[in-house]
Amino acid sequence: MMLCCFVPIKQQAQNLVPNPSFEQHTDCINNGISNTVPWNTICNGSAGGCSFLHPCKLDPYTQVPFQFYDACLQSYQVPHSGLAYIEFGSFVMSSIQQENNTPFVKLIDTLKVGKNYCVTYYVSMWNNARYSIDKLGALFTYTAFPIRMPIACNSSNTVSVVGLYTPQVITPAGVVFEDTLNWMEVSGSFIANGNEVYLSLGDFFKQSQHFIKDSYPTNCNGLAEYYVDDVSVEEVQLAMCKNDTSICPTDSVLLGNNISEATSYTWLPNIGLSCNTCANPKASPNRTTTYTLTKTQCKAVTKASITVTVKTDCTPKVTISEIPNVFTPNGDGINDTFNFSIVGASNVSFTIYNRWGNIVKNSTLATHTYISWDGRTTSGEACSEGIYFYTLQYTDAKGDTQKKNGYVSLFR
Repeated sequence: MMLCCFVPIKQQAQNLVPNPSFEQHTDCINNGISNTVPWNTICNGSAGGCSFLHPCKLDPYTQVPFQFYDACLQSYQVPHSGLAYIEFGSFVMSSIQQENNTPFVKLIDTLKVGKNYCVTYYVSMWNNARYSIDKLGALFTYTAFPIRMPIACNSSNTVSVVGLYTPQVITPAGVVFEDTLNWMEVSGSFIANGNEVYLSLGDFFKQSQHFIKDSYPTNCNGLAEYYVDDVSVEEVQLAMCKNDTSICPTDSVLLGNNISEATSYTWLPNIGLSCNTCANPKASPNRTTTYTLTKTQCKAVTKASITVTVKTDCTPKVTISEIPNVFTPNGDGINDTFNFSIVGASNVSFTIYNRWGNIVKNSTLATHTYISWDGRTTSGEACSEGIYFYTLQYTDAKGDTQKKNGYVSLFR
Protein backbone atom coordinates (compact mmCIF):
# COMPACT_ATOMS: atom_id res chain seq x y z
CA MET A 1 0.00 0.00 0.00
CA MET A 2 1.30 3.43 -0.86
CA LEU A 3 0.46 6.98 -1.82
CA CYS A 4 1.50 8.23 -5.21
CA CYS A 5 0.46 10.43 -8.09
CA PHE A 6 -1.30 8.58 -10.86
CA VAL A 7 0.05 7.71 -14.28
CA PRO A 8 -2.73 6.34 -16.55
CA ILE A 9 -2.55 2.64 -17.37
CA LYS A 10 -5.14 0.84 -19.40
CA GLN A 11 -6.60 -1.98 -17.40
CA GLN A 12 -7.29 -5.27 -19.08
CA ALA A 13 -7.90 -7.58 -16.14
CA GLN A 14 -11.49 -8.21 -15.07
CA ASN A 15 -12.74 -5.43 -12.81
CA LEU A 16 -15.42 -6.65 -10.38
CA VAL A 17 -16.67 -3.10 -9.69
CA PRO A 18 -19.72 -2.01 -11.73
CA ASN A 19 -19.76 1.58 -13.03
CA PRO A 20 -16.20 2.04 -11.70
CA SER A 21 -15.71 5.63 -12.92
CA PHE A 22 -19.32 6.75 -12.29
CA GLU A 23 -20.02 7.50 -15.95
CA GLN A 24 -23.43 5.78 -15.96
CA HIS A 25 -26.10 7.94 -14.34
CA THR A 26 -29.88 8.29 -14.35
CA ASP A 27 -30.24 12.06 -14.77
CA CYS A 28 -28.49 15.43 -14.43
CA ILE A 29 -30.64 16.64 -11.51
CA ASN A 30 -30.12 14.26 -8.58
CA ASN A 31 -26.94 15.28 -6.71
CA GLY A 32 -26.60 12.09 -4.68
CA ILE A 33 -24.43 9.11 -5.49
CA SER A 34 -27.56 6.97 -5.99
CA ASN A 35 -27.72 8.68 -9.39
CA THR A 36 -24.78 6.45 -10.40
CA VAL A 37 -26.56 3.08 -10.14
CA PRO A 38 -25.73 0.71 -8.47
CA TRP A 39 -23.62 2.92 -6.13
CA ASN A 40 -25.16 4.27 -2.93
CA THR A 41 -24.35 5.55 0.57
CA ILE A 42 -25.89 5.57 4.05
CA CYS A 43 -27.74 8.88 3.73
CA ASN A 44 -27.68 9.78 0.05
CA GLY A 45 -27.42 13.54 -0.45
CA SER A 46 -26.95 14.49 3.23
CA ALA A 47 -24.58 17.29 4.21
CA GLY A 48 -21.00 16.65 3.24
CA GLY A 49 -22.05 13.31 1.83
CA CYS A 50 -21.38 11.42 -1.37
CA SER A 51 -22.26 13.79 -4.17
CA PHE A 52 -22.30 12.84 -7.85
CA LEU A 53 -20.46 15.37 -10.02
CA HIS A 54 -20.82 15.63 -13.81
CA PRO A 55 -20.56 18.38 -16.49
CA CYS A 56 -24.29 18.05 -17.23
CA LYS A 57 -25.37 18.95 -13.68
CA LEU A 58 -27.57 22.04 -13.27
CA ASP A 59 -26.48 22.63 -9.68
CA PRO A 60 -23.21 24.66 -9.73
CA TYR A 61 -22.09 22.83 -6.58
CA THR A 62 -21.94 19.47 -8.40
CA GLN A 63 -20.71 20.48 -11.86
CA VAL A 64 -17.41 19.31 -13.37
CA PRO A 65 -14.74 20.58 -13.35
CA PHE A 66 -15.65 23.67 -11.24
CA GLN A 67 -17.97 23.60 -8.23
CA PHE A 68 -19.26 26.66 -6.36
CA TYR A 69 -21.61 27.06 -3.42
CA ASP A 70 -20.12 30.08 -1.67
CA ALA A 71 -16.67 31.52 -0.96
CA CYS A 72 -15.92 28.76 1.55
CA LEU A 73 -17.32 25.88 -0.51
CA GLN A 74 -15.80 25.84 -3.96
CA SER A 75 -13.36 23.56 -5.77
CA TYR A 76 -11.93 22.50 -9.13
CA GLN A 77 -10.80 19.14 -10.49
CA VAL A 78 -10.77 17.39 -13.87
CA PRO A 79 -11.82 13.71 -13.77
CA HIS A 80 -9.24 11.02 -13.38
CA SER A 81 -10.89 9.45 -16.44
CA GLY A 82 -14.10 10.00 -18.35
CA LEU A 83 -16.43 12.84 -17.34
CA ALA A 84 -17.64 12.14 -13.80
CA TYR A 85 -16.52 11.48 -10.25
CA ILE A 86 -18.00 11.45 -6.74
CA GLU A 87 -16.98 13.00 -3.43
CA PHE A 88 -17.21 12.02 0.22
CA GLY A 89 -16.74 14.03 3.40
CA SER A 90 -14.70 12.59 6.23
CA PHE A 91 -15.49 14.97 9.08
CA VAL A 92 -16.14 18.55 10.16
CA MET A 93 -13.71 19.66 12.85
CA SER A 94 -16.28 21.85 14.60
CA SER A 95 -18.89 19.09 14.73
CA ILE A 96 -19.48 16.88 17.77
CA GLN A 97 -20.67 14.06 15.51
CA GLN A 98 -17.94 12.97 13.10
CA GLU A 99 -19.45 12.97 9.64
CA ASN A 100 -18.80 10.12 7.23
CA ASN A 101 -21.08 9.15 4.37
CA THR A 102 -19.43 6.08 2.93
CA PRO A 103 -19.97 5.14 -0.76
CA PHE A 104 -20.65 1.45 -1.32
CA VAL A 105 -21.56 -0.89 -4.19
CA LYS A 106 -22.40 -4.54 -4.81
CA LEU A 107 -19.65 -6.28 -6.78
CA ILE A 108 -20.26 -8.10 -10.06
CA ASP A 109 -19.33 -11.40 -8.41
CA THR A 110 -18.74 -12.76 -4.90
CA LEU A 111 -15.10 -12.98 -3.90
CA LYS A 112 -13.54 -16.45 -3.85
CA VAL A 113 -12.26 -18.02 -0.65
CA GLY A 114 -8.50 -17.83 -0.23
CA LYS A 115 -7.94 -15.72 -3.34
CA ASN A 116 -5.78 -12.60 -3.30
CA TYR A 117 -7.52 -9.44 -4.54
CA CYS A 118 -6.09 -6.13 -5.67
CA VAL A 119 -8.07 -3.00 -4.71
CA THR A 120 -7.44 0.44 -6.22
CA TYR A 121 -9.21 3.78 -6.26
CA TYR A 122 -8.06 7.37 -6.73
CA VAL A 123 -8.69 10.42 -4.58
CA SER A 124 -7.99 14.12 -4.87
CA MET A 125 -8.39 16.56 -2.00
CA TRP A 126 -11.15 19.11 -2.39
CA ASN A 127 -9.59 22.55 -3.04
CA ASN A 128 -11.29 24.44 -0.21
CA ALA A 129 -11.00 21.65 2.33
CA ARG A 130 -8.75 22.62 5.21
CA TYR A 131 -7.73 19.29 6.70
CA SER A 132 -6.13 16.18 5.23
CA ILE A 133 -6.11 12.72 6.82
CA ASP A 134 -4.37 9.37 6.61
CA LYS A 135 -5.75 5.80 6.73
CA LEU A 136 -8.26 5.80 3.90
CA GLY A 137 -9.58 2.32 3.26
CA ALA A 138 -11.65 -0.25 1.40
CA LEU A 139 -14.05 -2.49 3.31
CA PHE A 140 -15.52 -5.76 1.96
CA THR A 141 -18.68 -7.19 3.56
CA TYR A 142 -21.15 -9.99 2.86
CA THR A 143 -24.21 -7.72 3.04
CA ALA A 144 -25.07 -4.15 2.06
CA PHE A 145 -23.22 -1.51 4.02
CA PRO A 146 -23.69 -0.66 6.82
CA ILE A 147 -24.43 -3.98 8.47
CA ARG A 148 -26.01 -2.02 11.34
CA MET A 149 -27.15 1.61 11.49
CA PRO A 150 -25.51 3.50 14.38
CA ILE A 151 -28.17 6.27 14.54
CA ALA A 152 -31.32 7.30 12.76
CA CYS A 153 -30.78 8.77 9.32
CA ASN A 154 -32.60 12.02 8.59
CA SER A 155 -31.97 15.54 7.36
CA SER A 156 -31.31 16.95 10.84
CA ASN A 157 -28.20 14.93 11.60
CA THR A 158 -25.20 13.35 9.99
CA VAL A 159 -24.35 9.65 10.07
CA SER A 160 -21.09 8.16 11.29
CA VAL A 161 -19.79 4.64 10.88
CA VAL A 162 -16.34 5.37 12.27
CA GLY A 163 -14.92 2.82 14.65
CA LEU A 164 -17.48 0.15 13.73
CA TYR A 165 -15.56 -1.67 11.00
CA THR A 166 -11.97 -2.51 10.11
CA PRO A 167 -11.34 -2.31 6.36
CA GLN A 168 -9.26 -5.00 4.68
CA VAL A 169 -7.22 -2.36 2.82
CA ILE A 170 -5.86 0.67 4.71
CA THR A 171 -3.31 3.23 3.55
CA PRO A 172 -0.26 3.74 5.80
CA ALA A 173 -0.67 5.64 9.06
CA GLY A 174 0.89 9.08 9.00
CA VAL A 175 0.71 9.51 5.22
CA VAL A 176 -1.95 12.14 4.52
CA PHE A 177 -3.79 12.77 1.27
CA GLU A 178 -3.43 16.51 0.68
CA ASP A 179 -2.83 16.92 -3.08
CA THR A 180 -5.53 19.11 -4.63
CA LEU A 181 -3.97 19.11 -8.11
CA ASN A 182 -3.24 15.44 -8.84
CA TRP A 183 -5.10 12.22 -8.24
CA MET A 184 -3.58 10.01 -5.55
CA GLU A 185 -3.73 6.22 -5.48
CA VAL A 186 -5.33 4.28 -2.65
CA SER A 187 -4.48 0.62 -3.13
CA GLY A 188 -3.61 -2.66 -1.53
CA SER A 189 -4.32 -6.38 -1.61
CA PHE A 190 -5.92 -8.88 0.76
CA ILE A 191 -7.00 -12.53 1.02
CA ALA A 192 -10.79 -12.99 0.76
CA ASN A 193 -12.84 -15.08 3.18
CA GLY A 194 -15.01 -16.07 0.24
CA ASN A 195 -18.40 -14.49 0.95
CA GLU A 196 -17.69 -10.80 0.39
CA VAL A 197 -19.83 -9.15 -2.27
CA TYR A 198 -20.09 -5.47 -1.16
CA LEU A 199 -17.35 -2.85 -1.34
CA SER A 200 -17.31 0.36 0.74
CA LEU A 201 -14.75 3.16 0.44
CA GLY A 202 -13.51 6.03 2.56
CA ASP A 203 -12.75 6.80 6.21
CA PHE A 204 -13.54 4.15 8.84
CA PHE A 205 -11.61 5.60 11.81
CA LYS A 206 -12.28 8.04 14.63
CA GLN A 207 -10.54 11.39 14.67
CA SER A 208 -8.44 10.17 17.60
CA GLN A 209 -7.18 7.29 15.42
CA HIS A 210 -6.11 9.59 12.57
CA PHE A 211 -3.11 11.72 11.85
CA ILE A 212 -4.87 14.96 10.89
CA LYS A 213 -2.93 17.70 9.15
CA ASP A 214 -4.01 21.33 8.91
CA SER A 215 -2.90 21.41 5.27
CA TYR A 216 -4.56 24.68 4.22
CA PRO A 217 -5.19 26.79 7.36
CA THR A 218 -6.42 29.81 5.39
CA ASN A 219 -9.43 27.84 4.08
CA CYS A 220 -12.57 28.94 5.85
CA ASN A 221 -14.13 25.56 6.68
CA GLY A 222 -13.33 22.54 8.81
CA LEU A 223 -13.76 19.90 6.12
CA ALA A 224 -11.71 16.91 5.09
CA GLU A 225 -13.31 16.33 1.69
CA TYR A 226 -12.19 14.13 -1.19
CA TYR A 227 -13.09 13.35 -4.78
CA VAL A 228 -13.14 9.65 -5.77
CA ASP A 229 -12.75 8.12 -9.24
CA ASP A 230 -11.83 4.88 -11.04
CA VAL A 231 -12.47 2.10 -8.53
CA SER A 232 -11.26 -1.43 -9.28
CA VAL A 233 -11.20 -4.82 -7.61
CA GLU A 234 -9.27 -7.53 -9.45
CA GLU A 235 -8.17 -11.02 -8.57
CA VAL A 236 -4.38 -11.15 -8.33
CA GLN A 237 -3.00 -13.59 -10.87
CA LEU A 238 0.23 -15.36 -9.99
CA ALA A 239 3.31 -14.92 -12.12
CA MET A 240 3.37 -17.79 -14.63
CA CYS A 241 6.24 -19.30 -16.60
CA LYS A 242 6.16 -22.15 -19.08
CA ASN A 243 7.83 -25.44 -18.20
CA ASP A 244 11.61 -25.80 -18.29
CA THR A 245 12.76 -26.59 -21.80
CA SER A 246 15.79 -27.28 -24.01
CA ILE A 247 16.66 -25.53 -27.26
CA CYS A 248 19.45 -25.41 -29.80
CA PRO A 249 21.76 -22.36 -29.88
CA THR A 250 19.97 -20.72 -32.81
CA ASP A 251 16.42 -21.38 -31.54
CA SER A 252 14.14 -19.28 -29.35
CA VAL A 253 11.42 -20.10 -26.83
CA LEU A 254 8.44 -18.30 -25.29
CA LEU A 255 9.04 -17.86 -21.55
CA GLY A 256 5.81 -16.60 -19.99
CA ASN A 257 2.29 -17.91 -19.65
CA ASN A 258 0.64 -14.71 -18.41
CA ILE A 259 -2.60 -12.93 -19.22
CA SER A 260 -1.97 -9.29 -20.09
CA GLU A 261 -3.11 -7.09 -17.18
CA ALA A 262 -2.72 -3.67 -15.65
CA THR A 263 0.47 -4.76 -13.98
CA SER A 264 4.26 -4.74 -14.35
CA TYR A 265 6.63 -7.54 -15.35
CA THR A 266 10.40 -7.77 -14.88
CA TRP A 267 12.48 -10.64 -16.29
CA LEU A 268 16.04 -11.25 -15.12
CA PRO A 269 18.67 -11.76 -16.36
CA ASN A 270 18.25 -9.79 -19.56
CA ILE A 271 20.11 -12.34 -21.71
CA GLY A 272 18.77 -12.94 -25.20
CA LEU A 273 15.31 -11.55 -24.36
CA SER A 274 13.02 -9.92 -26.88
CA CYS A 275 11.78 -7.70 -24.01
CA ASN A 276 12.46 -7.85 -20.26
CA THR A 277 9.24 -6.01 -19.24
CA CYS A 278 6.77 -7.96 -21.39
CA ALA A 279 4.29 -10.50 -20.07
CA ASN A 280 5.53 -13.27 -22.37
CA PRO A 281 8.89 -12.50 -24.04
CA LYS A 282 10.91 -14.77 -26.31
CA ALA A 283 14.37 -15.89 -25.23
CA SER A 284 17.34 -16.87 -27.39
CA PRO A 285 20.14 -17.46 -24.87
CA ASN A 286 23.61 -18.60 -25.96
CA ARG A 287 24.05 -20.63 -22.77
CA THR A 288 21.83 -22.41 -20.26
CA THR A 289 19.95 -19.71 -18.33
CA THR A 290 17.37 -19.59 -15.54
CA TYR A 291 15.00 -16.66 -16.03
CA THR A 292 13.10 -15.24 -13.05
CA LEU A 293 9.87 -13.30 -13.53
CA THR A 294 8.78 -10.74 -10.94
CA LYS A 295 5.17 -9.66 -11.42
CA THR A 296 3.66 -6.73 -9.51
CA GLN A 297 -0.11 -6.33 -9.52
CA CYS A 298 -1.57 -3.76 -7.11
CA LYS A 299 1.44 -4.02 -4.77
CA ALA A 300 1.09 -7.83 -4.72
CA VAL A 301 4.43 -9.29 -5.85
CA THR A 302 4.68 -12.86 -7.15
CA LYS A 303 7.60 -14.66 -8.80
CA ALA A 304 8.18 -17.63 -11.09
CA SER A 305 11.15 -19.04 -12.99
CA ILE A 306 12.01 -21.12 -16.03
CA THR A 307 15.31 -22.76 -17.00
CA VAL A 308 16.21 -22.82 -20.69
CA THR A 309 18.90 -25.41 -21.37
CA VAL A 310 20.99 -24.75 -24.48
CA LYS A 311 21.98 -28.10 -25.96
CA THR A 312 25.50 -28.69 -27.27
CA ASP A 313 24.69 -31.70 -29.47
CA CYS A 314 22.21 -30.03 -31.82
CA THR A 315 22.21 -31.34 -35.36
CA PRO A 316 20.73 -29.04 -38.01
CA LYS A 317 17.44 -30.29 -39.35
CA VAL A 318 16.43 -30.55 -42.98
CA THR A 319 13.29 -28.52 -43.65
CA ILE A 320 11.17 -29.27 -46.71
CA SER A 321 8.28 -26.97 -47.57
CA GLU A 322 4.96 -28.40 -48.68
CA ILE A 323 5.31 -30.17 -52.04
CA PRO A 324 2.30 -29.49 -54.33
CA ASN A 325 0.26 -32.42 -55.69
CA VAL A 326 -1.21 -30.49 -58.63
CA PHE A 327 -0.33 -27.55 -60.85
CA THR A 328 -1.63 -25.98 -64.08
CA PRO A 329 1.09 -24.61 -66.41
CA ASN A 330 -1.38 -22.89 -68.79
CA GLY A 331 0.12 -19.38 -68.64
CA ASP A 332 -2.74 -17.74 -66.73
CA GLY A 333 -0.43 -16.70 -63.90
CA ILE A 334 -2.19 -18.93 -61.36
CA ASN A 335 -0.43 -22.06 -60.11
CA ASP A 336 1.66 -22.18 -63.29
CA THR A 337 4.73 -23.59 -61.59
CA PHE A 338 5.41 -26.64 -59.45
CA ASN A 339 7.86 -25.55 -56.74
CA PHE A 340 9.08 -26.14 -53.19
CA SER A 341 12.19 -25.52 -51.09
CA ILE A 342 14.56 -27.74 -49.13
CA VAL A 343 16.82 -26.21 -46.46
CA GLY A 344 19.67 -27.76 -44.50
CA ALA A 345 20.44 -30.57 -47.01
CA SER A 346 23.30 -31.28 -49.38
CA ASN A 347 23.70 -33.38 -52.54
CA VAL A 348 20.11 -32.70 -53.50
CA SER A 349 18.71 -34.44 -56.58
CA PHE A 350 15.16 -34.18 -57.83
CA THR A 351 13.94 -36.41 -60.69
CA ILE A 352 10.52 -36.41 -62.42
CA TYR A 353 9.17 -39.45 -64.32
CA ASN A 354 6.19 -39.91 -66.62
CA ARG A 355 3.79 -42.82 -66.20
CA TRP A 356 6.03 -45.07 -68.28
CA GLY A 357 9.06 -44.45 -66.08
CA ASN A 358 10.87 -42.15 -68.48
CA ILE A 359 12.85 -39.28 -66.92
CA VAL A 360 11.22 -35.93 -67.79
CA LYS A 361 13.23 -33.58 -65.59
CA ASN A 362 16.38 -34.05 -63.49
CA SER A 363 17.98 -31.48 -61.15
CA THR A 364 21.14 -31.98 -59.11
CA LEU A 365 22.38 -29.33 -56.68
CA ALA A 366 25.15 -29.34 -54.06
CA THR A 367 23.31 -27.59 -51.21
CA HIS A 368 19.87 -26.55 -50.01
CA THR A 369 17.87 -24.87 -52.70
CA TYR A 370 14.60 -23.83 -54.25
CA ILE A 371 13.26 -26.40 -56.76
CA SER A 372 10.91 -25.45 -59.58
CA TRP A 373 9.33 -27.16 -62.62
CA ASP A 374 7.40 -25.32 -65.33
CA GLY A 375 5.85 -28.44 -66.88
CA ARG A 376 8.43 -28.93 -69.61
CA THR A 377 11.01 -31.61 -70.23
CA THR A 378 14.74 -30.98 -69.82
CA SER A 379 14.95 -30.37 -73.57
CA GLY A 380 12.15 -27.75 -73.39
CA GLU A 381 9.17 -29.72 -74.71
CA ALA A 382 5.78 -29.19 -73.05
CA CYS A 383 4.58 -32.22 -71.10
CA SER A 384 1.08 -33.54 -71.68
CA GLU A 385 -1.60 -33.62 -69.01
CA GLY A 386 -1.45 -36.51 -66.57
CA ILE A 387 0.17 -37.96 -63.48
CA TYR A 388 3.94 -37.51 -62.97
CA PHE A 389 6.04 -39.18 -60.32
CA TYR A 390 9.06 -37.69 -58.56
CA THR A 391 11.97 -38.75 -56.36
CA LEU A 392 13.69 -36.35 -53.98
CA GLN A 393 17.04 -37.53 -52.66
CA TYR A 394 19.44 -35.63 -50.38
CA THR A 395 22.10 -35.96 -47.67
CA ASP A 396 21.15 -34.75 -44.19
CA ALA A 397 23.45 -33.09 -41.62
CA LYS A 398 24.45 -36.46 -40.17
CA GLY A 399 25.68 -37.58 -43.61
CA ASP A 400 22.83 -40.05 -44.15
CA THR A 401 21.07 -40.33 -47.50
CA GLN A 402 17.34 -39.64 -47.39
CA LYS A 403 14.78 -40.34 -50.11
CA LYS A 404 11.22 -39.14 -50.64
CA ASN A 405 8.81 -40.25 -53.40
CA GLY A 406 5.53 -38.70 -54.52
CA TYR A 407 3.40 -37.70 -57.47
CA VAL A 408 1.89 -34.54 -58.98
CA SER A 409 -1.01 -34.02 -61.39
CA LEU A 410 -0.41 -31.70 -64.37
CA PHE A 411 -3.38 -29.97 -66.04
CA ARG A 412 -3.27 -27.45 -68.87
